[in-house]
Amino acid sequence: MAIPSSLTLNYDAVLASTLMNLHKSGVLFDNISTANPFLFYIMKKNKTYTGDAEGERMRIQLLYEFGPGDVFSGYDLLDTTPADGMTVAFFNWGQLAVQVAISGKEERENRGAATRVFDLLKGKTKQATLKAQDIFGRALLQGNGPHTATAITTPYTSSTNGAVFIDPLPLLVHGTPTGTATVGNIAQGTYAWWRNQMLNSASTTYAGFLKDLDKLYNDCTKGPGGRPDLHLCGQYAFELYVAALRAQSRFTDYNKVDIPFENVAFHGNAVTWDEFVPDVGNGTIASIPVAASDSWYMLNTQYFQIKTFLDFEPTAFTKPENQDAKVAHIMWHGGIGVSNRRKHGVMKGIDGTITS
Repeated sequence: MAIPSSLTLNYDAVLASTLMNLHKSGVLFDNISTANPFLFYIMKKNKTYTGDAEGERMRIQLLYEFGPGDVFSGYDLLDTTPADGMTVAFFNWGQLAVQVAISGKEERENRGAATRVFDLLKGKTKQATLKAQDIFGRALLQGNGPHTATAITTPYTSSTNGAVFIDPLPLLVHGTPTGTATVGNIAQGTYAWWRNQMLNSASTTYAGFLKDLDKLYNDCTKGPGGRPDLHLCGQYAFELYVAALRAQSRFTDYNKVDIPFENVAFHGNAVTWDEFVPDVGNGTIASIPVAASDSWYMLNTQYFQIKTFLDFEPTAFTKPENQDAKVAHIMWHGGIGVSNRRKHGVMKGIDGTITS
């Protein structure tokens, strides 16, 4: 007769090593970044790990004009005027922590069988990942809108401790680029070179909508530095664009293998939508999605950058003095900044109820 055997696992070691392996393999990062097209693009293309001291704010070097230069002939005098045209933009660092907690009761009840432990591990890891997705997605695209609906250009601020997170997309690519907003510590209203493109859509037909898109695209393409390579919009704007293409028999699927999002093509680049894209025209997240006032971002992702100190890295478990529980955290610490803002644009006031 076989003698029964049992397996007792050290939950701290199992959970900590599992989280660490997820971090090292990139699974945790991928699961979080793939929930948001904008975050996915810039993390994959322009993410930098910063191991050196960066100061209290993130810095991005800017080139805003060319130095002197001209053709000449023979003994013509050459211009020796020193070139200026360079400055620095500053952006906020932000920190994020998502807890992974296990109570003494849960730990004791899951000691007997490895399968039970890993089922619980799977659930707790997924729980933490989904929370990180939600915080990042809302903070990136809605700013502090989840707390104050009209605060989409203000960084997400904790209602618990007052901590401020990274600068949101509606600030970096502003719906009123000639206004008084300060972006990267530079007043956009003062410096024309530090303004993104914007178009307030008034189209009432498919043809008018497509023409508006071409106008904004061409404005973003002017000058050196390439063209927009990511088009991010709200659900109604996306559906309107697909309907307009179908009406002109121009609809084509455009599922790029390196983009894990449903998308179609616009000038050879992906158009995708996100549920957190705000109503830029009215400056609010109220009634998202908004059928009659949706938004479309045209972004040149080479001019966005993420710098990270901690990239969704797990901490060791600690046990509170007054609780029968253990807690670890998945930590992120970094910043998001923009350069060459005139290469980005936003269309606001898109009427998603257009039918022909």
